Amino acid sequence: MKKSHFTFVLIATLISVTFLSIVWEFWLEDLVSAALYNYNEVESLNMRLEYIISIIVFVSISLIFPAAVGYRLIESDEKMQTKIRRLAEEDYLTRLYNRRKIHQIIDNEIIRSKRYNSAFAVIMMDIDDFKNINDTHGHNTGDRALVQFATTLRQTVRESDIAGRWGGEEFLVICPETTIEGALSLAEKLRSTIENTEFAGIGKMTASFGATGIKHGDNVRSMIHRADKALYSAKHAGKNKVSGTA
Repeated sequence: MKKSHFTFVLIATLISVTFLSIVWEFWLEDLVSAALYNYNEVESLNMRLEYIISIIVFVSISLIFPAAVGYRLIESDEKMQTKIRRLAEEDYLTRLYNRRKIHQIIDNEIIRSKRYNSAFAVIMMDIDDFKNINDTHGHNTGDRALVQFATTLRQTVRESDIAGRWGGEEFLVICPETTIEGALSLAEKLRSTIENTEFAGIGKMTASFGATGIKHGDNVRSMIHRADKALYSAKHAGKNKVSGTA
């Protein structure tokens, strides 16, 4: 239950009690008393209002504790749900979106692109010679390099872009409303930024990039396949390169 729903229940309870109190005081009580006790004396308006106000105050005070406990439980549950959702969507090391979430986002963007006939592009990148980095400096240093690479990626892409870790030393950027030319320009910016970044414990590090734009009949697999093929071309062109396919 959400906080808004819980608040609605509390307010509805208070309104219901108030309504029933009014109905009882101004109608049912007289009928019941007359039927059961042959009692016809009518209470004054002030006495009836005092009764109703007393009931409202009593119920309001009675709801304070369950309201506080309820809000606390809902807040705790919302935090837990957020944590679970984050763990399901984020890469544990870099805190970028993981492969499963990236796949979902690309699928949604393809649907949106087809519906509105808008541009959409994907950039795939791979850190050059990363195995040598692990072998030379150790896996802990390699992990720190991946985290710094992810941070650099996050800080360099545009606000509308979505960065994720595809797996290992492979990363991917989803570029909504972006042509292949725009994706290649962003990939070149990323390549240059990474090339000129000092990575802790390693020094200089480079990456190769492959970009592709959406085509008619595309799905997630076909777009990833073309981006990966372009990345493969960048690797064979000497690494630290950007390659693209429309």
